Amino acid sequence: MYCQQCGTSLPEAVTACPSCSAPVIRAAPSPAAAARVASSVKAAYGNALSALKGFAGDPVGRLAPTYEALGDHKAFRIGLTYGVVSLLCFLLGGYLLIPFKEGLFEHLGVGGVLRAIVFAALPFGCATLGGLATRKVFGGQGGGKGGDGFVAGAALLPASLAMVVNGLLGLERTGLATAISVFAGCTGVLMLFAGYSRVARLSERAATLAVPIVVVLSLWVARSMASSVLETAIENSIKSGSDSRGWNLNLGWSREDK
Repeated sequence: MYCQQCGTSLPEAVTACPSCSAPVIRAAPSPAAAARVASSVKAAYGNALSALKGFAGDPVGRLAPTYEALGDHKAFRIGLTYGVVSLLCFLLGGYLLIPFKEGLFEHLGVGGVLRAIVFAALPFGCATLGGLATRKVFGGQGGGKGGDGFVAGAALLPASLAMVVNGLLGLERTGLATAISVFAGCTGVLMLFAGYSRVARLSERAATLAVPIVVVLSLWVARSMASSVLETAIENSIKSGSDSRGWNLNLGWSREDK
């Protein structure tokens, strides 16, 4: 880019020309560029939906063939799309399950909201990093970074859907919610195993060891982050002087302990 007044070459970050001090006027993104971005996002979600249709009827058996048909690069983008979907589903489901929504965001504060977003993103992040680590440690002969993200995102879809459904059911129908959660969890575990053994091409012995390690570590990290979110909400409630009885969720302390 060059100064419009004196023609001096300008770095990207400057706001005024270093030679003549003329203000730098940068062109706004063209409508064509915005249209290309929108088209790219639409195509990504379209590809993700098409891939989902490819293995929805047989999520375990069709996972590896769907990945092979996509290729590693496109599979990564689709896996990332599934990861975004899972993040939104966990946030929505968690919000629906909270019985005391009044003043929620005030009690959470900015820090609590950010922790909640991180909490919702943790399953995809942990599953992706876990897939990468197990592929490296156990010497997987297939897949790639795209396969790690695709397997993680796809395996989270059942749990993501179950989270929203359980949120809509509420806390009163615990029996049905438990059945849905167990079904979704088992399906996700089987998809992880299929991904590790057929996409990353680990031995079945290695995949059998890797799946529970990744699942347990992911749940442990998610539980720690969830406790942090709730404790932030309770602390903010106590500091504001409001009644925090509804926020005491057996985390080991309450307002009276303060």
